Amino acid sequence: MRILRILRGILKTALTWAVVWVPFSLIPFGLAALVGSPLPPGVLGPLLITQAVMGAINGGVFASVLAIAGRRKTFETLSLPWIAACGAVGGALFPVAIQAVLFATVHPSIPATAWVSALVTNAVLGAGCATMTLSVARRAPALPRGTGAARPVIDAGVA
Repeated sequence: MRILRILRGILKTALTWAVVWVPFSLIPFGLAALVGSPLPPGVLGPLLITQAVMGAINGGVFASVLAIAGRRKTFETLSLPWIAACGAVGGALFPVAIQAVLFATVHPSIPATAWVSALVTNAVLGAGCATMTLSVARRAPALPRGTGAARPVIDAGVA
């Protein structure tokens, strides 16, 4: 039963990050539109879907890292810097893997600054989402006292 609770927590976190990731990851595109470089019509739909999938994958990676590294910790014992570091890893790990595969197979002609910018943006979004996740989880109502030990981190019911 424990593995099902962990998987449920990972899925909830992935879905939450998918929803949160979209508006924040579109900020650069909104700023570009403000200065006169709007997106071509028909690009917004696929871009939204891509960003939601990226958020879900990054959220799943974060939840998996947290389930492994924080398995014996409760929300009260987690520090914000530690959870932000897990979020940064969760946000940047998948894009790093994709970039490594691209460089090994296709040799893309994308500037290094674009790659670094994407990684930093994903890491910052991941750290922000992780700290917000911990903040929301800490504010969630506690379980009744008769249920035993404190809830494990990934089984909180709040992603």
